[in-house]
Amino acid sequence: MPKLDADKMAAIRKVIKSKGLEAFILTDYNDIKYIMGPVFQPEEAVMIIHPKGVYVTARALYEAPVAADFPEIKIEGCDKDRDVKTVAAVKKLKLKKVGFDAKKESYHSGKIYVEAGFVPQEDFMSPIRCAKTEDELKKMKAAAKIAYKTYEHMAAWIEPGVTEKQAAEELDSFMKKNGAEGCSFDTIIAFGPNTGNPHYCTGGVKLKKNMPVLMDFGCVYKGYCSDITRTFWFGDKPSAEFLEIYNIVKSAHDEVVEKAVFGQSGAEIDAISRSYIEAAGYGKYFTHRTGHGIGMQVHEEACISQDNDNPILENYCFSVEPGIYLTGKFGVRYEDCFYMTKKGIKQIK
Repeated sequence: MPKLDADKMAAIRKVIKSKGLEAFILTDYNDIKYIMGPVFQPEEAVMIIHPKGVYVTARALYEAPVAADFPEIKIEGCDKDRDVKTVAAVKKLKLKKVGFDAKKESYHSGKIYVEAGFVPQEDFMSPIRCAKTEDELKKMKAAAKIAYKTYEHMAAWIEPGVTEKQAAEELDSFMKKNGAEGCSFDTIIAFGPNTGNPHYCTGGVKLKKNMPVLMDFGCVYKGYCSDITRTFWFGDKPSAEFLEIYNIVKSAHDEVVEKAVFGQSGAEIDAISRSYIEAAGYGKYFTHRTGHGIGMQVHEEACISQDNDNPILENYCFSVEPGIYLTGKFGVRYEDCFYMTKKGIKQIK
């Protein structure tokens, strides 16, 4: 029988108390999934975490199975106006100071909650979800192993005449055959000049000898994501320009691995790779952040970007993916995912 994770619930209740609240309302699909696992479909449940327990209102079809699987949860079926039902439940539970995540709420429901006297918060769950548990890290390492194994397969599999789309289909199929539930995002396969588009949409270009190849992909394993990017030269000796750019990008990636430390902000870590590429004379061709948070979703908080002044703390997981893109010629990106420790960052693998 599934259970609510005691460590996760303790962390959530600690934050509720630290904000001077008595209870908190969760409506975001991934926030509820973080607590219960994949029980509900998006926008079909609302959860109240309060001092005496957990209350959920959801579509009536969930009432019996949730009551059976999670006896610690009080669930009531409601097929419409769950925001109104939630307000009534708060009154019934006699809760006084109740928070909700205004950033993740719809305008309609947010208005109802504010009128009921609930306290708007922003990104309540994000800092909690940033710090992964040992079980979460275990799942993410398994997802990463599938991705790395897939890259090795693809590097040997591709041959002249294969299209980008055919390569993506083979890649996605290989991940699923090796234990993945699915892809963590739409796989990007780019050949030739298409590698110069950072978020290229995989197309029908055929592979020829002496072309750069970029593969950006990841998989989901037990609800957790992986994400890697590799760029390589297919064919004979690569051009001097490709080698130069590749070495700069790989070195910028390795600089972060070597120099990022516990407690630095996302912006400070971003500056490590960005300053390296700028010093090499290609700063204007590095057109995106160094990395993003990752976990249940492929893009989460803990961004390694110029805009993130928040510290990267223990077990925060994120990508490191510097890139240089010469439009019309080629681009290079090199990506792995890491987690922060008090002694520096470690690769998720």
